[in-house]
Amino acid sequence: MLIEIPELRRCCCCLPLRRGILIFGYISLFLTILFGTLQIVLCVFYHNMKSSFATTAALYRGVIMEVQLCIVFLLYSLDIVFHIVLIVGAHMKRRRLLRIYYYYELTTMVATFVVVLITYIDLHRYPRWNFILTEFSLAFTGFVLQVYLVLLVRSELNKDRYQEGTSSFINHVAEVFIDPPLRRQWRTDL
Repeated sequence: MLIEIPELRRCCCCLPLRRGILIFGYISLFLTILFGTLQIVLCVFYHNMKSSFATTAALYRGVIMEVQLCIVFLLYSLDIVFHIVLIVGAHMKRRRLLRIYYYYELTTMVATFVVVLITYIDLHRYPRWNFILTEFSLAFTGFVLQVYLVLLVRSELNKDRYQEGTSSFINHVAEVFIDPPLRRQWRTDL
């Protein structure tokens, strides 16, 4: 069974596709810098850690997980770098940069989905359902926004201006039109 992936022509039904990708890229970059800085500052402030290998609770792409502080820093740094790649690729209309971001986003989306599955498989260890519902809705919202951004970038990559070697031009000036000769009606005078 084949599923046809939708090809979007506009972002949020009102913006051109490339401008929408740029807006999503700038907002994502801002939020990544904000949450990354907040995460690291709170970690250092509350735990007063002397080692970057101490574990802490981290929020990354809507998923709460317990990881080492250096991993949190690495994840947010990679996210910042790839959001910059998206913004530069969209500004300069560079297919290769957009494709690099597209594959990065696909891999992080799959990894986030796997982490959510692993986290929520053992639901009986969570005593409070309202906490689970809030955390799961946050993760689901982040996942939906990731899917939408991937669809936007994929639709932009499928545009004709990014297709290599498929350009064709029609020279209308070189086309020759021949008018048929005028038919003279011979009149016979008898």
